Amino acid sequence: MRNSIAFVVSILAGFFLIVSGTRGPIGIYELILQQLPLFTDNALILSAAALVLLFLVIMSSLGGFVVIFGGYLIFRDHVLTGKLAIGLGAGVGIPWLLFILMTVAVTQDFTSVIAQHSLVGWTGIILSFVARYIGKASKREKPKTTGS
Repeated sequence: MRNSIAFVVSILAGFFLIVSGTRGPIGIYELILQQLPLFTDNALILSAAALVLLFLVIMSSLGGFVVIFGGYLIFRDHVLTGKLAIGLGAGVGIPWLLFILMTVAVTQDFTSVIAQHSLVGWTGIILSFVARYIGKASKREKPKTTGS
């Protein structure tokens, strides 16, 4: 039942994210890709990092669609993968929130940071958090026996 509710909430969240045009932190991924050559000259590491960051940019660009797909995965009892997809699609997660808080602390301008996303976008982001929270893995393990 919880996973069905998480799916419905993720559909709403995804819809709000699509309508508002809210996406994950694409700029952060691009910044990491630009700055990485300063730390290593290893072509293999740079190529692997570029591939991973490209995947993250694609997932973030699709935004609300990935959130809805993540909700579907939760509904189908692939909770961990679904929560990950929701986080990637909406850009919601601890690193993203820390970045927002850091931006507010540095700029000391709470209103402009909040204004980057419309009310509809923030509603989608908050509902994405809710969907991730509601999703719960089912217990498919064998019942424990207490006999000796």
